[in-house]
Amino acid sequence: MALAGCKSLGRGIWECGHKEWLAEVQFLGVVNHPNLVKLLGYCSVDGERGIQRLLVYEYMPNRSLEDHLFSRALNPLPWITRLQIMLVAAQGLAYLHEGLEVQVIYQDFKSSNVLLDEDFKPKLSDFRLAREGPKGDRTHVSTAVVGTYGYAAPEYVETGHLSIHSDLWSFGVVLYEILTGRRVLERHRPTAE
Repeated sequence: MALAGCKSLGRGIWECGHKEWLAEVQFLGVVNHPNLVKLLGYCSVDGERGIQRLLVYEYMPNRSLEDHLFSRALNPLPWITRLQIMLVAAQGLAYLHEGLEVQVIYQDFKSSNVLLDEDFKPKLSDFRLAREGPKGDRTHVSTAVVGTYGYAAPEYVETGHLSIHSDLWSFGVVLYEILTGRRVLERHRPTAE
């Protein structure tokens, strides 16, 4: 029997997120890369209990990079493992930027979206915000600002101009978290810092 990970998108915030859910289903349905989580199936039902959405992914037994960096219940990752995670995650990001017929901007690269398999090999997950990058000689696409505060590139937040450089900024933020063991935004930082 194979294990699977499920994400249930029911009531509340996800009721208005059908477009994002559909984007993730369509995107993961056509890509196949060892550093992107595999979508095994999905279900959508609009019934008497409201809108129910379900995504079924391959099981990632070692949870997320965020869990291993910031949970006191888990042992800290060795430095070599941290380095390997970032190198392999960079390969997944490079595939999105350069390995497809169209350039894809992830828009949500963060430690909670880097999932770890049984060997601590990372796979990028949560592609609901991913979008096609600029075409031709364009340097960016203009869009409403979405993503996670602290991980989004300042120029994107300020202008709404999205490019692969926005993903590279987010990669740098996660690299900061890996190297320091601290969240990019901490509420309870000592006053001397």
